[in-house]
Amino acid sequence: MILASRSLTAAISAFSLTLLCAGLPVQAVSLSEVYDSAVNNDPQLGAATALYKSRGEVVNQAMAGILPFVSVGGSTSDNRRRIPLPLTEIDSDPGSPTFGQLTTVPGTRPTDRFNSHSWQAVLSQPVFRLDRWYQFQQSKNIEAQALAQFAADQQDLIVRVTDSYLDILQSQDGLSASNAERDAVGRQLEQVQQRFDVGLVAITDVLESTAAFDSSTVNVIEAEGAQSSSFEPLLRLTGERVESVLGLSGDFPVRPPEPANEEDWVQIALQQNYSLIASREAVRAAERQIMIAKSGHLPTIDAQVSWSHSVSGGGGFFGSKTDNRALALQVNVPLYSGGSTRSIVKQSGYQLEEAQQNFDLTQRTVVENTRILFIAIITDVARVRARLRGIESSQSALDATQTGYEVGTRNIVDVLLAQQRLYQSQFQYDSARYQYVKDTFRLKQVVGSLSPDDIYELNKFIVGNKIVSRITPTTR
Repeated sequence: MILASRSLTAAISAFSLTLLCAGLPVQAVSLSEVYDSAVNNDPQLGAATALYKSRGEVVNQAMAGILPFVSVGGSTSDNRRRIPLPLTEIDSDPGSPTFGQLTTVPGTRPTDRFNSHSWQAVLSQPVFRLDRWYQFQQSKNIEAQALAQFAADQQDLIVRVTDSYLDILQSQDGLSASNAERDAVGRQLEQVQQRFDVGLVAITDVLESTAAFDSSTVNVIEAEGAQSSSFEPLLRLTGERVESVLGLSGDFPVRPPEPANEEDWVQIALQQNYSLIASREAVRAAERQIMIAKSGHLPTIDAQVSWSHSVSGGGGFFGSKTDNRALALQVNVPLYSGGSTRSIVKQSGYQLEEAQQNFDLTQRTVVENTRILFIAIITDVARVRARLRGIESSQSALDATQTGYEVGTRNIVDVLLAQQRLYQSQFQYDSARYQYVKDTFRLKQVVGSLSPDDIYELNKFIVGNKIVSRITPTTR
């Protein structure tokens, strides 16, 4: 299994989230706390867990088909019986031709009441059941497929938690950039208004600054809505309403993938990708299904031992007591089933072809995604470095433009555009870092190496002095 046993940590995380939900003063939760709570409360993972457990029972069911079968039965009954008997007497009628002689008249014996009971025990052992043996072997493939799929679902939870958490941080950065831009434009508008009042600038500068301020206000409103909405996925993952999270440290390392060879990652993915492993086991299960279907042409042999005991009540020869033991060998040879067995064999062949095609598709998709993500991470590393240089360049450009405006060589529009580029550069830098983390986790997911340890390693760079709290958008 991928999930580590962290019951104490999960309990503490769940308690912290409950306090947040109750509105009590607690610290903002970290990435690892959200993940630990999601492990216990995410309904998607819960459904995957139940599915895995149910599929695991296939082995026990298949094994039962090759083990002995024992059954015991019995019965009891209460009986009543009347038997008519002939009676004789002397004929006392003087006018009768048989006067003085013995005559027979009908009669009955008193009711005979008795109990009958019996029991039987049967032990049956399959001797030659090739279809059941193949079913047992197939059940192991089905269990292995379910285990691989469950591991893939566990990795998917890690990705979903990380994406949701980083989306909150990204939306907060977008809101911070919008607020900073609006504040800067507001200060610029005040300065322009003061200059216009003393006749140093034209009314067009005031109008340009006012339009820029109104536009930045709209951006803030949209950013507030996005920031508040970004917390909603955590409710689905944890079952609790999270109101505050911790931010990502600025010294988080951004490195190229290691190993640096793309083909090495592809080979690892072909061996360890859990979706590919599940598809491979599905092919093997389909191969077993053909063997099961072909076994329908073969005879079956069962050995059987039975014990029985019966007691029948009643008087005289009507009562009996019997004990019996029997050994039997049952042989069944299928001769003709209306073409059913042949049709099932053909159907199983088509199912094997389907499984093989799905495996080929999964394999090609894994190779494709591995190459794409490898290139994406290299691009992300270069992008982060370029965005950092872009912030420095945008700041220098803003300073120069501001100086030019002071001496009259630049207008207010140039200043506003330079400010906008600076804040946009800052936001793009933060977004590039978050995208690098997402792509790194997805590459590890594709190659099958993503684990909870990656969450806890990333959580080391989640710092307590950066708190992102959910805001309530207001109507202006």
